[in-house]
Amino acid sequence: MELCVGSNKALRIIGLVMLFSSARIVSAFLECSTITQLFSACSMFITNGSPDPIPGSPCCDAMFGVNNIANTADNRQYVCRCLMDLIDTFSSNASAIGILPGLCGISLGFKMDPNTDCSL
Repeated sequence: MELCVGSNKALRIIGLVMLFSSARIVSAFLECSTITQLFSACSMFITNGSPDPIPGSPCCDAMFGVNNIANTADNRQYVCRCLMDLIDTFSSNASAIGILPGLCGISLGFKMDPNTDCSL
């Protein structure tokens, strides 16, 4: 009986290790779409340059969400690459995208500029 309980516990631990080791790959795929979705809360500002987002607005709440995703060096690098793709897609509005975090009072730890090197 104890052998079964010990084996069951070992299988659960192995399963958790496998789950967490694959979670990084899965979440990396989902994060860019999540980041794009978060930035969509700022679409009025990105498109029109107004109204300026203020802390507490849905747009700034979304920027805090992006900041929370960029909580480690690896995640920050990935978020940076996602944002560079977003800036490339909306190149005519790149400056609006670039200043959003600052308007909300946060720093993502990198400059949001089309020339940013995300590998640093």
